[in-house]
Amino acid sequence: MQPETSVREQRREERRTRVIKSAMKLALEGGYEAVQMREVADSAEVALGTIYRYFSGKDEMLIAGLAEWLGLIRHRIEKAPIEGDTSSERLSSVLTSAAQSLDDMPVLMGALVAAMGTTDVAAAKYKLEVERELRKLVVMAVGDDPNIDAIGVARVVGHVWASAIGRWIGGLAETGSVGTELRHAVGMMLDR
Repeated sequence: MQPETSVREQRREERRTRVIKSAMKLALEGGYEAVQMREVADSAEVALGTIYRYFSGKDEMLIAGLAEWLGLIRHRIEKAPIEGDTSSERLSSVLTSAAQSLDDMPVLMGALVAAMGTTDVAAAKYKLEVERELRKLVVMAVGDDPNIDAIGVARVVGHVWASAIGRWIGGLAETGSVGTELRHAVGMMLDR
């Protein structure tokens, strides 16, 4: 029999997951403005006060959702061999796959970009989680090449990714451009 605290923790985590999924679904369907705390609570079938036990606002919920999404992508990629013979080819393959998964979701990506733009310090821990997940993805793809600063590459990839998504969402670049920009950046950093 499980101790009561672990059952309670499990239920708490299940509620938190429902809240994040509901926020992401609302953002996918209606963008940043559609993510209203009352709507999230109703969709997640939790009390409004329950949401505030986990998050102070929608930016935190959406950024937590982005971190989980990146984690899911990383886990999916970990289960299959990464295409490419070189670090550059492997990283380009991984980033292209991740970028393609967001091409069909411009409304959601617009909401996530808006959330990531928050200056609320409460969101910092989730922004750091996004950075950690992206770093893990890059380090996994690069491998253990001692001639590559994988952490530095991950930082640059994060900046390029944010900029490319912002340009795409803002109508300055076409669908598919995020992957193109990421491959270009990887080539400039790793193809010597």
